[in-house]
Amino acid sequence: MTSTTETRGGDLRGREARPGRPLLLTVRDRVVGGAVWLFALAAVALFRVADATLDLRVFGYEHLGALLRARRPLLVVVWHGKGLLPVFFLQGLPLVVYSSQSRVGPIPPLSRLVRQLTLASLTHLGYQVLDAARFASESRGVIRFLQHLTSGHSGVIAADGPGGPIFQAKPGAAYVARKTGVALIPVGAAMRDLLALDSWDRFEIPQPFTRAALTIGEPLFIPGDADDDTLPALSEHLETVLNDLTAQAEVEAFAEATGTQTNREWGSGIRDQRPSR
Repeated sequence: MTSTTETRGGDLRGREARPGRPLLLTVRDRVVGGAVWLFALAAVALFRVADATLDLRVFGYEHLGALLRARRPLLVVVWHGKGLLPVFFLQGLPLVVYSSQSRVGPIPPLSRLVRQLTLASLTHLGYQVLDAARFASESRGVIRFLQHLTSGHSGVIAADGPGGPIFQAKPGAAYVARKTGVALIPVGAAMRDLLALDSWDRFEIPQPFTRAALTIGEPLFIPGDADDDTLPALSEHLETVLNDLTAQAEVEAFAEATGTQTNREWGSGIRDQRPSR
């Protein structure tokens, strides 16, 4: 059975013991891990400075706030490439992030390094990270994630992760909600001025002093008795909701630049309101 050790920042590691591991390889791993940890800390500090300059508008926060006040477990659902803005906005909440084994790019060592940096950065932001690579199998990692949500924790998931296709929701979020009873909170994000990485998800990084918007949708509830045949339809509905919220966020992010008068009947705007625990 996989043993679990809690490390700094709540990173749960369920790696089974590997006897006979060469000492030199172990030392190298520790050196690389320490360097990644420090680099991620510096990156988070830099992003926090940039985040403080954003003109961030939040719409639909009442949907999230109502669940937080009721202390009801929830699962925030985002698009993988647009996850940076929600992650920084929600960093005050004790959320669990499950990271599946991701697609390996043309340069495997670089892909693994980027993944390590991403997970270390999430840990520095206060998230509790469950890394599938630390478990004996992907299924054991998923089981541990479900146990956390069932016990009353909340989490974050990328609907199109870990490897796309981009903006196409997989059954994972609906499956998790069905198994645990958590409410799904879809969140759309957009930035006016950004840098898009050359990756499958076109991961977006905001430029300083830009206007940005988050649109939080109404909670979605998946019946516990829903069968496997209904999961694709539920995922398709979630995909439509996320794309609609993303489109609304784009309208808000570009409103001042284009002089557009936006229609905000669907939700009230809150200027950079950060959630509290």
